[in-house]
Amino acid sequence: MLGLMEKIRLVIIDQHKGVRNALRVRLHSTPNIAVVGAVDAAEAWSLAQTDLRPDVALLGLTGHNDELSFVVDLVKLLVAGGTAVLALTSYIDDLAREMILQAGASEYRLKNINTPELLAEIETLAEAHRHEQIDN
Repeated sequence: MLGLMEKIRLVIIDQHKGVRNALRVRLHSTPNIAVVGAVDAAEAWSLAQTDLRPDVALLGLTGHNDELSFVVDLVKLLVAGGTAVLALTSYIDDLAREMILQAGASEYRLKNINTPELLAEIETLAEAHRHEQIDN
């Protein structure tokens, strides 16, 4: 488990401001998570090119396949920068799932994931991310 002093740096990426705010509220009371950003995909692209380097990104997928190539490129950019990506979707789309996972996302889950499960996923990804940083 992560040390108490090391907060998990988390960025929330979703096209819908209400979803971003809801996720921020869900995770706000968690003492070991610091939400360092809650942005849409275009803002995330710019953020991914900075030195912020969050441990984990929650990436909300809209289900519009016309945006899929942009999201795949965003996942690649985030992963190349050392951020673990947890993709959240409203419904399972096999093509999108395959493309997102091949791009480097660690997980592809439904948005209705309960809070304890979501926190466990975030912690697991952050721990793996930090171990990779140490090993490299």
